[in-house]
Amino acid sequence: MGKQLYTEYESVSVPDKAMPVRKTGAFIGKPRIIENFVLIRWPNGRPCNLANLWMDEICASTGARDSARVDAALITHFVRFCSVKNIQFSNFNETNFQDFTKQLVEETKSTLRGIEPARNNNRTRLIQHTMLNFLHWLTENYPNLSKTPLIGLKNSGANITISYETNPKTKRCYMVHPLLVAPVPYNDDKVAIDEHIIQKIQDEIFRKRDWEDLPASSRLKSISDLKLYDATSAYLYERRMFTLRMMKLTGLRPEELFDLDLELNQNISNTLEIVIPTKKRGTPAPLRRFKINAADARRFAIYVQARKAYIDFLADRNIFFDQPNNIFLGENGSRLKKESITKEFDRLCLGAGLSGTRVCLSMFRHRFVTRQINIRLEERFAATPGLKNGWTPALRDDVCAEVAQLTGHSDPASLHHYFHAEYKALTSSSTYSSMLEAQDELDSVKDTLTALEHKSKLQKIDLSVEIRSVKALVEKLEMRLSNRESAE
Repeated sequence: MGKQLYTEYESVSVPDKAMPVRKTGAFIGKPRIIENFVLIRWPNGRPCNLANLWMDEICASTGARDSARVDAALITHFVRFCSVKNIQFSNFNETNFQDFTKQLVEETKSTLRGIEPARNNNRTRLIQHTMLNFLHWLTENYPNLSKTPLIGLKNSGANITISYETNPKTKRCYMVHPLLVAPVPYNDDKVAIDEHIIQKIQDEIFRKRDWEDLPASSRLKSISDLKLYDATSAYLYERRMFTLRMMKLTGLRPEELFDLDLELNQNISNTLEIVIPTKKRGTPAPLRRFKINAADARRFAIYVQARKAYIDFLADRNIFFDQPNNIFLGENGSRLKKESITKEFDRLCLGAGLSGTRVCLSMFRHRFVTRQINIRLEERFAATPGLKNGWTPALRDDVCAEVAQLTGHSDPASLHHYFHAEYKALTSSSTYSSMLEAQDELDSVKDTLTALEHKSKLQKIDLSVEIRSVKALVEKLEMRLSNRESAE
């Protein structure tokens, strides 16, 4: 696969304009600040200037960290191929495109399950489209790079001949080429994470916090400074649990969670709302306000207190954070990237024995959207029972528009898939909604039970009475849910 060919920077200053100075005739350079900047290099380490000019335009047009990084990751396949094959961008032609596609399709990787394709057709198609977009950008911005256009329509004499089609739903125009691999249907692309998986991840978070349950090598490593280990372990436990709680509660994007502003959320016990930056909507990111209850506010405060305790502990040891205002802190004052949160979640899933199960943070977002649409459909059905006889575009658009305000989707049509799936489930089963409500109640009680069990073991205090009481409630709710499923 080779080493990564791009580097991300949180913020860079690049030359922008030259302003004339009166009377002297001289000029003063005016810099431009670009957030979430990405630079690409050749495999030999030298900067890939044309790709960087392209990335500069992408980074300047969006404040979404993921957008620029994804484009960089996709185009580096093309950069690496051209480097290995010693092909200039200006000479890339149909034959090269065919060889490039063959390599993408045939490349493999080693996994725990054995040798597998390095990527599926959908990923390959994304890489191909990104390459075509880059070559089109070069053709438009640097027409003298080659005697013939790098990419163009039939009879244009271009190195690569493309045509255009329009998506009937989005009305967006996109390039088409015979070598583009056929897309494959996504397998449960919008599936919501289930509570069994969440519980296993919570158990793994606890296992990592419990010193007695650590591998011998990890215990030996921590012996050198038990106080530092305990402070770090306590903070990481709260950070991981906070991540799960926030993803379940708000369905926000991981990048939005990482960029949550503590200053704007310092008084949520009184405001009972979380202020969330909406990514993929331009710069600066517009804010959306998410209403919460007092219990959720207390859970938020628990993490903030744990975060402050960790900062104070390290400060007493003259260890200071590079990013003290970030909501998420790295271990021992180190810097933390958003990708670290995603990778940590993947490691938790692996430790929880979920390597053979599809699990990702976006599944919390799917879970949230599903439940929010369910709530709104139930409200409409209660007010107008006739809506159960068939959905209308007005009903769909109204419900999706409300949920989009919570999730930050720019286009409510992105939620139509969820709407249709939830409408079908609600109208085809008389007990579906009550089962979902019972499941949510059971999930909440299980969260309480998990917190009590963790607290009892970690703090060495007797909470057996409270735990037995909550366990009895869990059993009661599970029995009720089981009876409803049997009736169905």
